[in-house]
Amino acid sequence: MLSSETKERIQSLYRECIKALDLKPRLGQRVMIAEIAKSLAAVHEDDKGQRDNDAGIAVVEAGTGTGKTLAYLLAALPIAIEKEKKLLVSTATVALQEQILDKDLPNLQNTISMPFKFALAKGRGRYLCLLKLDKSLQQLSGLLSTVDLFEQTPEEQDRELYEKLLQQYGSGQWDGDRDRLHEEMADKQWSHLTATHRECSNRRCPHFNNCAFYKARSAMEDADVIVANHDLVLADISLGGGAVLPAPEKTIYVFDEGHHLADKALNHFRLEVGVRGQRQWLQQLEKGIEQFVADAGIPVSMMHALTEAPQNIREILQSLALVWPLLQDMLGEQERLRFEQGLMPENLRQLLINIKEPLQPLLLCLEKLNDLLQKSLDPKEDGEFRRDVAENWQTPMGVMLARAEQLSETIGLLCAQEAEGDLPVARWLAKIPFGDGWDIRLSASPIAVAGQLRRDLWWRCYGAVVTSATLTALNSFNKLSWESGLPDWANYQRVTSPFNYPELGEIQPVALGSDPKSPQFQVDVEDWLREQVDLSRGTLVLFSSRAQLEATRDTFLQNWYDQLLCQGFLPKAEIVRRHKERIDNGDGSIIFGLASFAEGIDLPGEYVTHVVIVKIPFAVPDDPIQAAISEWLESRGRNPFMELTLPAASIRLVQACGRLIRTESDRGRISILDKRLLSQRYGKLLLDSLPPFRRIF
Repeated sequence: MLSSETKERIQSLYRECIKALDLKPRLGQRVMIAEIAKSLAAVHEDDKGQRDNDAGIAVVEAGTGTGKTLAYLLAALPIAIEKEKKLLVSTATVALQEQILDKDLPNLQNTISMPFKFALAKGRGRYLCLLKLDKSLQQLSGLLSTVDLFEQTPEEQDRELYEKLLQQYGSGQWDGDRDRLHEEMADKQWSHLTATHRECSNRRCPHFNNCAFYKARSAMEDADVIVANHDLVLADISLGGGAVLPAPEKTIYVFDEGHHLADKALNHFRLEVGVRGQRQWLQQLEKGIEQFVADAGIPVSMMHALTEAPQNIREILQSLALVWPLLQDMLGEQERLRFEQGLMPENLRQLLINIKEPLQPLLLCLEKLNDLLQKSLDPKEDGEFRRDVAENWQTPMGVMLARAEQLSETIGLLCAQEAEGDLPVARWLAKIPFGDGWDIRLSASPIAVAGQLRRDLWWRCYGAVVTSATLTALNSFNKLSWESGLPDWANYQRVTSPFNYPELGEIQPVALGSDPKSPQFQVDVEDWLREQVDLSRGTLVLFSSRAQLEATRDTFLQNWYDQLLCQGFLPKAEIVRRHKERIDNGDGSIIFGLASFAEGIDLPGEYVTHVVIVKIPFAVPDDPIQAAISEWLESRGRNPFMELTLPAASIRLVQACGRLIRTESDRGRISILDKRLLSQRYGKLLLDSLPPFRRIF
């Protein structure tokens, strides 16, 4: 129950914002604040301060223009501070994260009478590791012998860059965050300067007190609001929660752009290994162990494990040597092969199972070796290795341990057999580039992550808000709930946009002479664009395939050279900059874009007055995970098109239409060049899920 004091506090803060920021009070915004506050206030705590009832989760679809960021901050922050919890705001895109950090939170901080601190949370890989920078410079100066199991020693031409970074970090000009570098840096250059979880020796590191990552974590511990992204939240949860971010039990989450959460989780839980890639690192490991023993000797406690390790490696390599021709035979001329129902051929499965037996003792050996090397770095402990040995070998052996853990986990999922009635795991093979040739990658992924999210997030968190302009599909929350595991008892709300869509814009379903499956469709699209696009205005044309975008570009490039900007030929940010510049100068500009231009692009006013959607954005049919889900639905007598394909297309179509009206003064037209909206029965369902623009037929 929301106490009268908390209710008055939130209302008072809202009034302060409206006055100070000169905003118009919006009904939808007030409703959103009230529903979130009501949901979070309904949480009952046990004697440890953790939620112990079915409450605290609000799912709010907030139409464009609602002002959802201000709404969830004002509703959740006072409650988080009152309950001594962290408010963690997670986004799917860098653009929204930057907007919240650079604009929304500073504005709020300078506006309201309730003081609060905020911080950005990033993964370890975005921060400088001083130890690795120091080692790289020593190696380049010949002061340190190299233990390089990956044959990737620092390049001599990078010495000046590394020295400059050390000077900038030491003087305080740079905080060690890769995203705050003043110049672009290649991944290969950065890889020498950052540490993974397994490479980091934590408090045993001589640079711990000056570590960029732990400084950022310290700032995060003092913050009331933490801004992160979905990938980092999912990574933290998979590590048990509380590894990088605050523990779920002490956190109120806000998942902005929440419609991406399930897809992000699917990608996060997908596991894959390339056969040639595995053979390469195992051969490096075998040489590395020989080199290590020659350098450090063998402690008594590891005599058996280190003696057996080379034989274990050779057994794994022998099994992989047998796997390779079998996979080649299975793939033939195909680029990808999905196993129906997730069932691998038994001969392949047995070969992979054979890897597990020697891999397990090798994994235990690397775990123990890594632990002993870590202890030998600590002057307070009696290590079994000389400190110089530990300093030289802890990082490369930590990398090898991480590789072995990944291989073990992936083999486990590939070989697992699901119980009768369980959701299948999608399993497939694919050819991928590798060096100067190619590799075959084995992949496995759950087809749904609802169970993991329900168990590790929704049941554990103190509270949560899931929000976006597009959470429903075909006017229902069913797809979101099924994919993300959100509980039935969550507070599901739709807050309509304040925009008067019938007055601001019109939507035009166009019945071309052919539909998208016809060879004539491309010609019909080009003819329509030639006649209907106003070259003097701002236009956004959205394609579902890169091939069609490029074919259309080739047709119009010569005649529209001064107006046309195409995704894939210029960086996204540069396209937006040039487009705005042309419109500001009174010229016309046309953007040809793909899916990433259908979401998250803000081009208000004259920047876009006409949005053209070439066809209904149905998902690519050959995605192995989506194909596996469809197969499973069909096996249950269900209709994958109506339950999976159509709802997903509905969300993408709503997002694309959302590019037109961004402010209350915008005007324009949306044209959808897909006659199936008019000729197929599902077309009405799609049209009825769109904002209520005035329709033109």
